[in-house]
Amino acid sequence: MKIAIVDDEAKWRKLVLDVVKGYTEEADKIDIFESGVEFIKKNREYNVVLMDVDMPEMDGFETIINYKTEYSESIIIILTTHLDCARKGYLVDAFRYVDKIRMQEELKEAFEKVRQINRKNRLSLTGTNGNDTKNILVKDILYIETNKRGSIINTIDRCYECNEKINELEMKLEEYGFFKCHKSFLINLNAVEHLDKEFVYFSGDKKAYISVRKYTETKKRYISANKKFASM
Repeated sequence: MKIAIVDDEAKWRKLVLDVVKGYTEEADKIDIFESGVEFIKKNREYNVVLMDVDMPEMDGFETIINYKTEYSESIIIILTTHLDCARKGYLVDAFRYVDKIRMQEELKEAFEKVRQINRKNRLSLTGTNGNDTKNILVKDILYIETNKRGSIINTIDRCYECNEKINELEMKLEEYGFFKCHKSFLINLNAVEHLDKEFVYFSGDKKAYISVRKYTETKKRYISANKKFASM
């Protein structure tokens, strides 16, 4: 992982670095910045950014807004001693809002979640479309449907044939938020836009069938997945 620490106070930069080193791996790279302006000028994408709120010239929220115009996929962890402004973290789509005083325990939990997300983001399935063979990231899959030879992977723009059977994929992908809502359909709960008693709907006017006996459980899993995503 590529990690950035942005804080204008040397004391906090050192403390944050010491804590972060306890939750990272040898291959991870950590860059440190003394201001939001310096961080923005670097113009580099990071997997995780730990951002102080109170900084001169450009505060943490303004820095995040500027940074996310280019690097919207980065995970932002806001660091502060002023919990009264925590609500603003949601306005910039912050992943976590960490109290510097309780940083040791709160960053541990945050980095555990980050590792889970990164594992999911790296997992892929192999599919073919004509002469094109591609490793499809699991996070980009909307749903998977069965066919005679294996299964069909549906993404927002293309479909790919996969040699693995849907029952095999169900076992492999359950921990990544997939649920078999019909004997022929395995859906990515995190990609669902809405559902009714007949279909699960995705972006791009795509949809998958729900069996009558699976509707209640599908709805329950969908609601649970949304709550889990909001808390991550």
